[in-house]
Amino acid sequence: MFPLGHYGLALACYSVVGYALLRRGYARDALSGGGIVLSYSLFPDLDGQFEFLVHRGVTHTVWFAAAVGVLCALAVASSLRTRPRRDALRGALWAFFLGSFAVAVHLLADLLNPWGVMPVYPLSPALYSLDLVRATNDAANYAMLAFGVGCATAAWVAARTPETDASLVGRLYRRLRRRKGASE
Repeated sequence: MFPLGHYGLALACYSVVGYALLRRGYARDALSGGGIVLSYSLFPDLDGQFEFLVHRGVTHTVWFAAAVGVLCALAVASSLRTRPRRDALRGALWAFFLGSFAVAVHLLADLLNPWGVMPVYPLSPALYSLDLVRATNDAANYAMLAFGVGCATAAWVAARTPETDASLVGRLYRRLRRRKGASE
């Protein structure tokens, strides 16, 4: 898939996680987690920027997904040092999940086209492909994006609670008022 298709599938898959978080009142975690998954959803395609890497090679494996998860956990580790051990462990696991989830969803999107992926390379050179649509198909990429936006919107609407709405809207309103007061 092209970037729009990857973004769409990332939104569609993350909408399940976002829904669960929103239903439990974790609006900030749901929204920031979605942003992180979207920002990392194209990370495996960085292999095209380096001549020594083969496209859809090592960066399109479950090992790379785990490595990105570990890097995300290490990136937040310094901010978690001052927290209680249980909270720090939860934060590190959440960061690991978001990083590895984004890469796994990217692999899933690439599984849809004829070129496929080798998810456990170099242990097995087996190529997996559903051969449903070419990555260059603009209609499929836009449809995937629309599907992802629809799933995310449906998850937000279905998971809304009065507390979620009040806290998110209230925080945005207070932030805008502070900015307006500071600019005057």
